[in-house]
Amino acid sequence: MTPAVVFRQRLTAIQRYCAVDGWMIDPWYLVAELHGLAPKVVGQDSFERGTTVDAASHAFTLWRWHAHPDEMQTNAITEAEAEAFLNDQSSGWGPILNAGIAFHRWLESGRPRAPFCAALGRYWHSHDILRTPLILTGIEAVTPGAPWEIESWLCCWLDALLAEVRETHDLLRQLERAKRQALERCGAQRRHSRAPQAINILAIQPLVSASMLADRLGMSLKSALQLLSVFQDRGIVVEVTHRAAHRLFGLAGLDPLRDVVTPPNRPVPGRKRGRPRKNDPFTAQSVLAEESAQLQPPTRLDPVQFDYEDLAAAMNQADEAMMRSSRLIARLKGKMAS
Repeated sequence: MTPAVVFRQRLTAIQRYCAVDGWMIDPWYLVAELHGLAPKVVGQDSFERGTTVDAASHAFTLWRWHAHPDEMQTNAITEAEAEAFLNDQSSGWGPILNAGIAFHRWLESGRPRAPFCAALGRYWHSHDILRTPLILTGIEAVTPGAPWEIESWLCCWLDALLAEVRETHDLLRQLERAKRQALERCGAQRRHSRAPQAINILAIQPLVSASMLADRLGMSLKSALQLLSVFQDRGIVVEVTHRAAHRLFGLAGLDPLRDVVTPPNRPVPGRKRGRPRKNDPFTAQSVLAEESAQLQPPTRLDPVQFDYEDLAAAMNQADEAMMRSSRLIARLKGKMAS
């Protein structure tokens, strides 16, 4: 179950990290993006929709730091910067307190948090504290309300780190419970049935396609589809793509992901193949109904009465001034001519 635990734990950690940075994200929105699915754009206006996209971009960047860093991120994490700093700041208090002291000094120097948090995963593994690449950083200790004195900050950081460890244990129990319930719903099977093996694969991988399941179990694609269909009817798995082909399945509990994914565009029932004609009555009626549904009902505005008396008086004064100026200019010209 290591891949599933790592995947789900990273989602929770990224959500927590984004909250510290001031971004509220839906982790299932990130899952849809990672698996090439089209998530629904949430928001009432362009500002809210843009905020959702910006938050997803920030979450994806953090995911890259921990899961698949690029060349620049790798250099910032490894011996060049963060990891070297973490190893050089040993204070003789053991690996956990040493990491906390180094984290405080790193932040105090004004450097970004992301490289150091990514280097912490390698640090835990190198000191045999973790065997899997989990994201345990105690990031909530850098919130604005946290104390900054080293003694108080270390206590706050250790509490945040302990909360993340307990949350990971709860997640592991939750995934084990989901696997056990799936095996119970599967019921009694024949001795050569591959249903239990399929459930084990579904418990390990976050999302599984029929072709992946067929390849892992050494069975035909048709048999794998039939097995997944039986699982879906029994409530063991849920299909998250809303598609009829190239579907992805996961154990029950991934309903939030299905709600986030946008269903594909399907043809209107009763409409023939190809581009419709302009005079097609079916298309004309459907377009007219759609446009009329989108139009807002007309609003009657009361006529506004304007008072032009002041404007007329001002214009009369301007005309009189221009007339006086014209007479004065004519007199001056007459005197100059005489």
